[in-house]
Amino acid sequence: MSDRPSLDRLHELRRAQDEELAAQDLDGARRRFLEIAGGGSSRPGAARLGPPRPRWIAPAALVALAGVCAALLLVLLPPPPSLSFAVGSAQGQVGAWIAASAEAPLAVAFSDGTSLALDAGARARVVAADAHGARVLLEGGRLTATVTHTATSAWSFDVGPFDVLVTGTRFELSWSPASEELTLVLREGSVAVSGPLVGGRRAVAAGETLSVFCKEQRFELTRGELRAAAPPAPSATRIDQPASEPAPAATGASERAGVVKAANAAPRRPSWRNLVASDRYQEAMTAAEAEGFDGLVARASAADLLTLADVARFSGKPDRAAAALTAARSRFAGSCEAAKAAFHLGRMAFDQRRSYAEAERWFLVYLEEQPGGSFAREALGRVIECRESMGSAGEAREAARRYLARYPAGPHAAHARDLLEGE
Repeated sequence: MSDRPSLDRLHELRRAQDEELAAQDLDGARRRFLEIAGGGSSRPGAARLGPPRPRWIAPAALVALAGVCAALLLVLLPPPPSLSFAVGSAQGQVGAWIAASAEAPLAVAFSDGTSLALDAGARARVVAADAHGARVLLEGGRLTATVTHTATSAWSFDVGPFDVLVTGTRFELSWSPASEELTLVLREGSVAVSGPLVGGRRAVAAGETLSVFCKEQRFELTRGELRAAAPPAPSATRIDQPASEPAPAATGASERAGVVKAANAAPRRPSWRNLVASDRYQEAMTAAEAEGFDGLVARASAADLLTLADVARFSGKPDRAAAALTAARSRFAGSCEAAKAAFHLGRMAFDQRRSYAEAERWFLVYLEEQPGGSFAREALGRVIECRESMGSAGEAREAARRYLARYPAGPHAAHARDLLEGE
C-alpha cells in the first residue's frame, strides 16, 4: 500500500497524542508520538507512513517549527511604541520648542521614567523619539537629566556643536550660545562627548565635570564639584574720594543732603552685553531696543551681531534676529561669523517656519563656506531632514551617504542608515 497524503499523517499524529494525553500517560504519549512521527504505528493494522526514519528527525523538526513561529511573531507583532512625554502638565510634541519661563523651572517627563528639569530661562527641543530613547536639543540654558537605563537605551543630547551620548545616567548640562561655553557635571553613570576640541567620543565618568570654552579654544576635565566664583570684594572707598584718603564722616545737614542726593540719583542700567552674560535675554533685548536695535546692527562687530541675533531669537523676535544675521552676512561676507549666520538662518527657517527649501539652502551655504566648521555635522544632518520633509527621497539618501561617510557615529547616523537600508 502506498504512503498516505501528508494531511492523513498529521491527523493520525493528532489522534495518537489526544488518546495518550487523555489516559494521562505522558511518557507513553511521547513514545508513541515519536514512533508515529518516525514512520511506525501505535495501532494494530495501521499502515506505515513511510520508510523508517531516525528518531532525531521529529525533535529537530519541532525545534525548527518553534523557530519559524518565533520569527513569524517578530514579523507580525507591531513594533513597540515610541516614547511619549509631558511638558509640565501638557502633552509634549516631537519637534516643538520647550522653553522654561524666566521665573520658574520646567519639568519634562518621559513614559520610560526618564525626566528632564529645565532651569528657568532654558530652551530645548525633543528632536526625535523612538521606543529606546530620544534625541534632545539644548538650545541654551541648563537642564538636569535623569535617564532610565534599559538594555536597549539610546539617548543623545545635542548642545551647540557637541553631541552627548548616554544610556542610563544622571547629569547636569548647560550651554551658553553667547559665550559658547559647555558644562557637563556627571553625577551617575557615564557618557561620551564628541565635538570641537574634545574630539570624538571623549568619555566622562561619574564625579567628573567637563567644561569647554570654544572661544578660548580649550577644555577642562576635572574631578569633583565646580568651584563657585568668589564674590567681588566690597569696596571700602567712596567713588568721589581718592583711595588714599579716608572719607570723612558725614554729620548733620551734610549727611541729610547726601542721603537725598543718593536717593535722587538714577541707578545705572546694565548694558545688553552684561545681561547676555547672565543669560537674561529678555532684559538684554529690552536694553538693546532702548539703545536702538537698528543702530546696534549697523555698527556692531560680527560677533556682536550673532549675539544680538541670539538675544532676539530667545526673546521671541525672529524678525529682529533675521535682521542681525542678514547684516552679518552682508557686512562680514566670507568670515566665519557670516557662515554661522547662514546656519542660524537655516535653523530658524526649519524650526520656526517649516520652510524646508529655504532651510536646506542656508545649511548648504554653511557647508560650502565652512565644510569643517563646528556646525558642519548638524548642518548636514539637517539637510537630510529638509529633503525628507520635502519628499525628495533620492536626494535625502544622497545626503545620508555623505553624512555616514563623514560622521559614522553622529547623531543622525542611525536615521541615515535607515534611509539607505532598502538599497
